[in-house]
Amino acid sequence: MTQRARLITPQGKKIELSPEIYRQIRHLITNSVRRRPQTRITQAIANTYGKYAGGRSLTQALLTERTTERAREEKKLGRARG
Repeated sequence: MTQRARLITPQGKKIELSPEIYRQIRHLITNSVRRRPQTRITQAIANTYGKYAGGRSLTQALLTERTTERAREEKKLGRARG
């Protein structure tokens, strides 16, 4: 007795698949288009990794800028309350 592949729909319906259809679906799933963007992302990360190493810390620059903004806001609020 051989088992046949079945596809189960979101509604729970079971559809028997021929071996050829099963192979085609399996091929589509394993070579999914959804996986290709991940390759582009990985390539972009590899191309830019270390690009800013040794340079100015962008995080530190952002924190410094934010501290300056807060001090300016506090000063402005102090004058408004004053």
